Amino acid sequence: MMKWIRYSVVAGSIFLATLAAPGSLAQATQPKTTPDGTASMEGSVQDAATRKAIAGAAVSVRSVSGTLRAQEVITAINGLFRVILDPKQLYLIIVTADGYEPYEKSFGFTSAKVNSIKMLPFPLYRTGTQPATSPPEVTAMAPASSSSGARLTPPKTLDAKVMYTPPPLIAAVGKITKLAAIQFVQSKVELLPDAQPAMAQLLTFMQTHPTTEILLAGHTDNQGDFDANLKLSQDRVDVVKQYLVSNGIAASRITAKGYGPTRPVASNNRENSRQQNRRVEMTVVKE
Repeated sequence: MMKWIRYSVVAGSIFLATLAAPGSLAQATQPKTTPDGTASMEGSVQDAATRKAIAGAAVSVRSVSGTLRAQEVITAINGLFRVILDPKQLYLIIVTADGYEPYEKSFGFTSAKVNSIKMLPFPLYRTGTQPATSPPEVTAMAPASSSSGARLTPPKTLDAKVMYTPPPLIAAVGKITKLAAIQFVQSKVELLPDAQPAMAQLLTFMQTHPTTEILLAGHTDNQGDFDANLKLSQDRVDVVKQYLVSNGIAASRITAKGYGPTRPVASNNRENSRQQNRRVEMTVVKE
């Protein structure tokens, strides 16, 4: 039997809800209503290597501004959790579990009017197995709820990994838009943690343009086996498409095509230029 535990804090603070018993995804996300002025963020925690759910992981959420008290929820046996937040705030999420490296990511809703979002699974690596990665540099931008449009400086109490919600995505019909912040672990289908804001940005674009149809194109450099790169590029754009579909976007509105190394935009002779060839692009084919 499913049991819901709900925490409430004073007005303007974080509201949290978590699952305390096993159940299917449909069961876990059944309660959809949230208090006025709040939004739900649903997610899961899994082993980065096996993709199996991690039960009992601690998910700590705190506001970047420090004005809201940090709260913690525990994942259910199926790895799921649900958090009710103030969509006007920016958050730092820290996930810990016995035998695993801690996982951190920043998160912000793309709009104060958003009432729910489903996150990509949070991958945890076994202690001592986490690969070294170099996430792309991210520009700190004002959150969507800011009316000033001014850039924000990350609080000095947090490290440089804090990211802010990117501005709304703008794309013209027939024009290729490079989704530069959607980056993957090298030679893998796994998204880098810093890609989440850009994924949410793309989702918001599709939600606010309900008749738009897009082509997602995946590209790689020319290092390694040609066929393997072709498959890798297809698998990566399939991940992006699946994220959109799982958040309510019709699959018929999205075409995903992997081109491998066949369409370079820079030289493959040097690593710094090869990075430009490893990319995901979007083209609006119909408004």
